[in-house]
Amino acid sequence: MKKNTAKNQRITKKQKRILFIALPIALICVALAIIFIPNWGGGGGPQPDRITLTYANWNLGANWDNPLELRMLQSFTDTHPHITVEIDNSIAGHWMTSISAAAHENRMPDVFMVDDLSVKASSGWLLDISVLARTDIDFLGLPPLVQGATMIDDIVYALPFSQNIQGYFVNRDLFRLMGMAPPEFGIQAADFIGAVRNSTNLNHPSIGLNHAFSFIDWYPGAVNDRMGYFASDGTGFALNSPEMLEAVRLAAEIHRDGYAFYSIPSGLAREHFPSGYDLGAFRDGQMAMFYGETAEFMDVMLNQVPFEWDFIGVPGGRAIITLDIMGISANTNHPEEAYLLASWMGHGTEGNLRRLQYAQEMGITIGDMPVTQNRRVLDALWQKIPAPSLMEVYDSMDRALIDGLRITPGFLQARRTAPTGVAIPGTHHTNAGVEPIMYHSILGDIYFPNYSAIVEAVARQALEEARGR
Repeated sequence: MKKNTAKNQRITKKQKRILFIALPIALICVALAIIFIPNWGGGGGPQPDRITLTYANWNLGANWDNPLELRMLQSFTDTHPHITVEIDNSIAGHWMTSISAAAHENRMPDVFMVDDLSVKASSGWLLDISVLARTDIDFLGLPPLVQGATMIDDIVYALPFSQNIQGYFVNRDLFRLMGMAPPEFGIQAADFIGAVRNSTNLNHPSIGLNHAFSFIDWYPGAVNDRMGYFASDGTGFALNSPEMLEAVRLAAEIHRDGYAFYSIPSGLAREHFPSGYDLGAFRDGQMAMFYGETAEFMDVMLNQVPFEWDFIGVPGGRAIITLDIMGISANTNHPEEAYLLASWMGHGTEGNLRRLQYAQEMGITIGDMPVTQNRRVLDALWQKIPAPSLMEVYDSMDRALIDGLRITPGFLQARRTAPTGVAIPGTHHTNAGVEPIMYHSILGDIYFPNYSAIVEAVARQALEEARGR
């Protein structure tokens, strides 16, 4: 035992000598590591400086207290702890007026919703984010049409926030009850018109549609792949084209012959449809197809209809989308971080997954659809929305009909307000804009072919003037 103890004592002395030499060397190595290795022990890089971003979005509500959006912003700051986000509640009321005032007073939010891309870009208010966007996997994964909607002259000035998809909600049970196959995504225009007619039977009672006014937006693109929304042909609106002339003719015929809810006399409507309005008739199971938009009607479809339904976009295997887009101030001091925030709140994969998760936890229905082609996000979406054709709608986004209201210079004037010099008999329109001409042509108050060339020329001029400003 003593021999072993002596040996242990000798080893201990030896170890002490080693430690006496090694410990100072180790301490010197640690000190050098702290000096020369960035962020030693702190995650592989220097800790970023704390910054603050300002944010403005019209979906925050009148009191800036939208619970889902506030949770999304909190989630962003939790994920990026060096960034604080402050809501700029001075951007309120009329969006264009508020943003203009902020720009002139040099107090633009770092990240904000854009209501008119061309005006904001041409005014110098938006940052060129092309370099950031073209290294963003989520942005590059978007359909080219959607990417293009964020650009002017190939410069990226905005990011997609969400998309409102417009098209036809279908009562599948009603079609089966009437002995017909329910319309599905990709239905051809002629078959769609037949389904509208065949599902109308006031003795049932049932009606085919809520209205036919949307035909002018989708029909030309449904029968001609080279056309877009409202007969867009790449340079203007081809309102004198055979496709648009046929769209107006069919819409007027559907209206005249009583195949739409708003084309039958009000007394007759009240007699057959107790709800007294179009969405009520659809919700009650008395309307075969309802033209609407996901932002307004998805909550109704998921929570209030007692039948099997689908959303099929519009005929021809296409869908109409209106993009909400988000820009970054040209004067921001933090472009990379502002881009991260815009991506998180909009098209980014991780942000979209969080939004769907939070909506589920909070019992909130998402009406504005995510702008993404990421399968993780879409798979999560399909689990929440029992509309089998919605997946096909998403798969067809490279063929979407894009409503250019917020993205095309001169769109508002060319589609709606530009005066044509045409008087519409029996109305107050002595110098009607484009939209009243189209509307009253469908009502039968004016014969569209007599004025289509005039209306087209006015619409094209409005677009050309806007591009030249």
